[in-house]
Amino acid sequence: MKKLLLKITFVLFSCFLTSVIHAEENENIIKLSVTEPKIDRYVEVLNIPGIFVAKNEVSIGSPLQQQMVTAVFVEEGQWVEKNQLLATLESPLQTASVMQLKAETEKATAYIQQQKVLAEQSQKELTRLSALANKGVISTNDFEKAKSETLAKKAELEASRAELRQLNAQLAREQSQEDKSKIIAPVSGVISERHAMNGTLSDNTLLFKIIENNEIEFEANAHLSELSQINHSSDVKVKDYTNKELSGVIRFISSKIDTYSQLGKIRVSLTDKHNHRIGEMGVMVYTQQPQQRMTLPYSAIRTEANGIRNIFIVNHDRRIEIQPVDIGSVHNGRVEILSPLSTDIKVVAYAQAFLSQGDLVVPMKDIQ
Repeated sequence: MKKLLLKITFVLFSCFLTSVIHAEENENIIKLSVTEPKIDRYVEVLNIPGIFVAKNEVSIGSPLQQQMVTAVFVEEGQWVEKNQLLATLESPLQTASVMQLKAETEKATAYIQQQKVLAEQSQKELTRLSALANKGVISTNDFEKAKSETLAKKAELEASRAELRQLNAQLAREQSQEDKSKIIAPVSGVISERHAMNGTLSDNTLLFKIIENNEIEFEANAHLSELSQINHSSDVKVKDYTNKELSGVIRFISSKIDTYSQLGKIRVSLTDKHNHRIGEMGVMVYTQQPQQRMTLPYSAIRTEANGIRNIFIVNHDRRIEIQPVDIGSVHNGRVEILSPLSTDIKVVAYAQAFLSQGDLVVPMKDIQ
């Protein structure tokens, strides 16, 4: 009887110990919410600030020195045609030089006409004397003297003609310089700046600026990381300060960037009609092609003190495995996972600081 009681007591005690051990084990098991990597369709949008600029702005000045502005015929904001007269300059010395050369040219021309008449008369007289010399009416010496006089008059006439050609060349040069005093529009467009004022001297200063054909486009400075994502001839939107959208096409992407800022220029041709002015600010909106990316809730990432980012995977034995990952951009609470990762794994949804490699857990499906 005693033996039976001892056996019963031993069995009961064993059951008690087993239940205590199981209870202690259950107390060490952590219940955690888990999630799975998800493939999201993602469209990245780049917003790059910039300003409205002239596609081609032409600066106009005068190469002449000490030229005074005598008249200005256009105003800022006015449309002008190619070869239209914008302003006139005048130099008293230049004008006096042209007038003097004109007078000398006219005088030389009149003198040549006089010499020409004398040379023709001398030639006629020589012809008459030649016939008389052949008949012996006049001496050979008289004929040779007349012949020498005729040749001298011809030589004098040619010298005067050469001098006239030289005067004409000088006059042409001076008149060419005088023509430069007329400021002509090299292109059609709108006057964006007018610096010419009556009575001021040109002296190689800027007189006008013209926006060629009044073409305005948008210029933005993008970082190198953004430039690598942008394609030439892509369609974009440009938002002005009122948040109104304009359609455009990327016309130019700079082939070089600033050494210090790492910024490069982008030019956008605007296809919509608008009345924006140079210097107005705006934002270029560049929408990339949709891409599929693997993501996890950002809460599933734990960043260690050394900067390494880890996720906690629950394996088939319900044990924690720590795996380092590289991450990308964050959107709507989810982070892009750049490291290779299977989509059928269970990842702890909230990376707790107390989790360690090999911890035993009870995974619970998270709704994320």
